[in-house]
Amino acid sequence: MEFRLLGPLEVRRDSEVLGLGPPKRRALLLRLLMENGHSVGVERLCDDLWNGRPPPGAVSSVHAHISRLRTALEPGRGRQRPPQVLRTTPTGYALSFPPELLDSVRFERSVRQAQALADAGRAGEALQEVERGLAMWRGTPLVDARDHHFVEGESGRLQGLKLSAEELRAALLLQEDRITEAITSAERLVEREPLREAPWVVLMRALYFAGRPAEALRRYEEVRALLARDLGLEPGPALRETQLAVLRHDSVSLRPPLRRARLAPHGVPPERPAGTRPHLPGRERELVRLSELLRGAATGRAGWAVVSGEPGVGKTRIAEEVARQASDAGWQVPRIRCAEDGRPGTRFADEQLRLTQDQLRRLTENVGGAGPTLCVVEDVHLASDDVRGLLLACARKLPEAPLAVVCTVLDEPGPATERFLAELAGRGADVIPLAPLTEAAVRCVLSEVTSGPVSTDAARRLHELSGGNPFLLHQVLTHVRHLGPAPHAAWSRVSVPPAVRSVVRARLAELPSAARQVVERAAVIGDRPDMRLVARAGRMPLEEVLGLADQAVSVRLLAWSEAASPCDGQGYGFAAGVLRHAVLGELSPARRRALRADATTARAVATLRDGTREGH
Repeated sequence: MEFRLLGPLEVRRDSEVLGLGPPKRRALLLRLLMENGHSVGVERLCDDLWNGRPPPGAVSSVHAHISRLRTALEPGRGRQRPPQVLRTTPTGYALSFPPELLDSVRFERSVRQAQALADAGRAGEALQEVERGLAMWRGTPLVDARDHHFVEGESGRLQGLKLSAEELRAALLLQEDRITEAITSAERLVEREPLREAPWVVLMRALYFAGRPAEALRRYEEVRALLARDLGLEPGPALRETQLAVLRHDSVSLRPPLRRARLAPHGVPPERPAGTRPHLPGRERELVRLSELLRGAATGRAGWAVVSGEPGVGKTRIAEEVARQASDAGWQVPRIRCAEDGRPGTRFADEQLRLTQDQLRRLTENVGGAGPTLCVVEDVHLASDDVRGLLLACARKLPEAPLAVVCTVLDEPGPATERFLAELAGRGADVIPLAPLTEAAVRCVLSEVTSGPVSTDAARRLHELSGGNPFLLHQVLTHVRHLGPAPHAAWSRVSVPPAVRSVVRARLAELPSAARQVVERAAVIGDRPDMRLVARAGRMPLEEVLGLADQAVSVRLLAWSEAASPCDGQGYGFAAGVLRHAVLGELSPARRRALRADATTARAVATLRDGTREGH
């Protein structure tokens, strides 16, 4: 069986397209497919299928549609045999199927693999892979439920991923010298999404290599005027650098080779000129430490660094900045991404593992042969024991070599990775934890984005919304920038970016139903909810609520303040304000009203008890 969401909904068994019935039934199937095997309650289904206003017969209608869907999905199932695909659970209904049966899952994996191949310098293979993924699209995703609110976030996320894949394809066409196709592809992208800068960069570069530099410069002026008019912004660094390269006829900068030219051995990355600021506000000290690592490796002293932190805190971004410094100095800069699917036996994980092992072996054999090397190893917490063993062998074999290795790792990586990191630290690796950005750093980022003065209130508000997490901060800023040239007013209300909504859905999906309900009740109460109120509102023992809240901390929806008492439940809060608003956005209007009523009652009871206690 195969489920196709990237266009009109299709369910295929072998070559047969199954009949799914009327629109409401198709929307119901989409709603269940979007839960990735998790159960959905009947009340929630009714709210979502009727956009928060279910009619009196909604429950009966859902049961009837479920029955018809079961007949379509398992036509040979006898009445005495329980359903295997569309199951009844204690809390509702769930679809059971391997994720690979969804074309949306296969598309995402194809894009990730294409990006990994591109990062490894295998442009031809990357182009084939990304085109294979794009060929899965047949139209607007989830279009059968286009009038339902529950598809808005996922539809936007999938279309955004497709846009990124098309941008990657255009860049790879240029890399493969298919200039005319690159121009055509980039032209289509800038016509559809004129405010995204990446396709303009590809278009300008392709026009230059087509012998049309004057037209490339005209297109720069076009996008510059567009950004100024619609967003009140100047072009970003990539566009400005491309314009300068065209003016200078710098063909190397406009299309660097897949493997940069290797300069003289032991090239030393230049120190940053005094008084200039790095591209990463709030990360100045970390960049200094990593720059020192490069300078030591340039003299033949191998150095290792481990950059750790929570998801979205900027581990990859700081590694990219150091890689840029090394690349500008003529170093070899191989990039390795550990397997993104750690489950044994999956084809994607096996391919990633072979790729990583081959890269590490080549690194061990070739380091120092043609100049210093910086190796960036991302997501070490996802690596296999074999990959970690190869990295340690590299550290043992090459103590005196023009080599720097920067690893990125999650801040809670698991026991096996902890042992690996301990051995690296014992060999002198510099362990660099990345904390969330301070309010001052957020203000600096905001100042760069808006190119003007920033009020203290605006910086504080964005710091509260993002929790200082650079990924969340970037998503909020990007989302707000599309609201108009004067975005400050938009920060008084919260509109959750689609990418953040997807992150929250994924984290909620990791929680059992009881923990998810605790998170929902906490979101209704506030950014820093008192878990005693959550317990009263849910009529649950406080100890049980605290245990469930700890599960939400483990998936990074809630955070815990070490300064608080471990017993009273007042030390919990949402890791970022925008996460709380995303959780609220997942609630149907009816569910939200019910939870608010419970919270109001709990507060009233708490106030009454406190007053009675004071009276005695």
